[in-house]
Amino acid sequence: MAKKKGLSPAAPEETPLNSILTRKGVYAVLQDAPDIELAGPLAKGMINVFIATSGSGKSLLAFLISWKELKARSFDYVFYIDIDNPHSVFKDRYSAFPELEGMFYFTEYALDKLLPESYGLFPVEKAWGVLQELSESEYVNSLVVIDSLQNFCDYNDLKELKKFFRLLKKITNAGGTVLVLHHKSSKQESPSFKGLSYIKDASDVLWEVTPDIKRTGEINSFKLTCTKNRSTTNFVSFVVAFSTDTGTVTYDQNVLFQEEIPVKEAILVVLQKQNGMKQLDLVQAVKEKAKVNEKKIRSVLAKLVALDLVHVSTGKKNAKLYSINYNSIEPGYWDAVEDDIPDDDKGEKD
Repeated sequence: MAKKKGLSPAAPEETPLNSILTRKGVYAVLQDAPDIELAGPLAKGMINVFIATSGSGKSLLAFLISWKELKARSFDYVFYIDIDNPHSVFKDRYSAFPELEGMFYFTEYALDKLLPESYGLFPVEKAWGVLQELSESEYVNSLVVIDSLQNFCDYNDLKELKKFFRLLKKITNAGGTVLVLHHKSSKQESPSFKGLSYIKDASDVLWEVTPDIKRTGEINSFKLTCTKNRSTTNFVSFVVAFSTDTGTVTYDQNVLFQEEIPVKEAILVVLQKQNGMKQLDLVQAVKEKAKVNEKKIRSVLAKLVALDLVHVSTGKKNAKLYSINYNSIEPGYWDAVEDDIPDDDKGEKD
């Protein structure tokens, strides 16, 4: 067979693989990957898993984070598929939280009532149909919540689990984010989660959830401890406080590493002087102050966005613009850092 013009006599016959390799297509695709972004404790574009014992408030926590992040426009849509709780739970628990555009909460009853039999005869079949459609849809910046894993498939069946996680991976590959709720074993000698170790292997981020319970038996807040994370931009622990009476959700800001505190302060000081900065300009300005590499600055910046200390807006040509969210700054914060700010860096708050 004649060699194609331009290839050396020693070059292999051109195939799709050789074509990619010679044009450095693989590297180009990798470089096109978006930066890791956080939405509260969730890593966007990944499969996040919450594990906790039955009755510990996993569903409540998942709703609180979903609602808060949708309100902050971290996501354009939230598809909460709840085939674990009674139909009345949404109205009973979440009535104080204002209705948000883009929030779609499907209970078992809602799936059965609203979707035709073309999706399946039973609610779980319809739930699978919804997931399949979402994996093929254009809801790119969306959060899909699965409540809970054991209601979708047998967690002791490897074949079913692989099918389930392949479908979730299709959603994340399309630009979506997934949160799966799973039950933790109550036996001390058992693994920390029920089912095969494949669940942990297939997850990108794994959080163990521990509720802080008042003497009255009510949950005061949730502490999350990260036991697995594929990303270097992540939290090790996270705390979510809330009130179902007033419909409010807050994140504890004291979850950064000690070495990240100076970077946080440098970012806020720079933005205090000039709000609405492009990421490149902000990183360069902080780099001069904090004397750390750009990767560390971008990681801390992502965390400040996740903690709602910094807001991101879109400027010309879809450029990301970063600004301080003064409503989330703790009282007295600026007084505490005032002495560390050079006189020529002190700016007026917006």
